[in-house]
Amino acid sequence: MKIRKLTTVAVLLALCVVGANVKLMGSIALDSFPAFLGALLFGPWVGAFLGAFGHLISSMLSGFPLTIPIHLIIAALMAICMAVFGFIRLRLGKSRWYSILLADVCGYLINVPLDLLFLYPLMHQAVIALFIPLTIATVANLVLTEVVYVALPQRIKSLSFLGVTR
Repeated sequence: MKIRKLTTVAVLLALCVVGANVKLMGSIALDSFPAFLGALLFGPWVGAFLGAFGHLISSMLSGFPLTIPIHLIIAALMAICMAVFGFIRLRLGKSRWYSILLADVCGYLINVPLDLLFLYPLMHQAVIALFIPLTIATVANLVLTEVVYVALPQRIKSLSFLGVTR
């Protein structure tokens, strides 16, 4: 069973790399969909790892357009976003409507306004230009996550974090 989980996480890592190549602007890409999905399937810590990894790969492929320190901050915020998303879904139930709504709203709020608030002192007015593309990418990643999770067969969902399949 551990090999199946490890293999599934490896596939999600590979999907982070694929999503990192689907760019919307600079390092903004579809790299967080596998991280959101990983947080759903394996819990907050795996999701956090995938979120940080996905962002760092995406920014590396873009040549770190906002500088390495700023991208490290963003990677840390992505990890926090995925951890909160996974924690909410794990505690409130993965398929309950209020859990889905709360986790998606928190995922958006952390990934867009909170990220930009943290980056404002470092980038000043440049964060305003990032709002629309970051919103589009985050909503696309969240919608893709929810659609794929619903479509996943139960045998994949049963590999879930600590066997919890609410």
